[in-house]
Amino acid sequence: QFSMRSIPVILIAAHIFSMLGFSTYPALLPELQGEWALSNSQAGIIGSFFFVGYIATVSFWTALTDRIDGRWVYAAGSAVAFIGCAGFGLGAQGFFSACLVQVLMGAGIAGTYMPGLRLLSDVTHGKSQSRFVAFYTSFFGIGAALSFALAGWIAPVAGWRMAFVYCAVGSVISG
Repeated sequence: QFSMRSIPVILIAAHIFSMLGFSTYPALLPELQGEWALSNSQAGIIGSFFFVGYIATVSFWTALTDRIDGRWVYAAGSAVAFIGCAGFGLGAQGFFSACLVQVLMGAGIAGTYMPGLRLLSDVTHGKSQSRFVAFYTSFFGIGAALSFALAGWIAPVAGWRMAFVYCAVGSVISG
């Protein structure tokens, strides 16, 4: 059983793990652009589809926490992020399939970020709440940076497809 004091730290750690797929595509873009013969426009559109998925679903996920326990919403978001990131590594073959899995990754991150923030707000109060919320939001950048680094470390050893698969494991851990 976790104490109420450890839950915010666990949520922040889960937030970092949930972000491990976030920068995988940008980190591996030069290789993917060459392998799939993508124009600069196509490469940019693929990257933007992450944010299409995020923006299209963030309000849905957030509203869902008013009706369903935020832990279940977070777990569902983690599952969607996993499917998107692992799906990129295992199934993306070019522009259209890459756009599809990027949408899923964006939707999944939306399903962890805001519900995680809601869970954090529900278990903290007073000065500690604003402090933990500040840490949580700032750790978005740390998670994104770790995603970039991890993809860069894995791809030369195991290939770009496995970099996506390994980064997808972060979503499982966060869930």
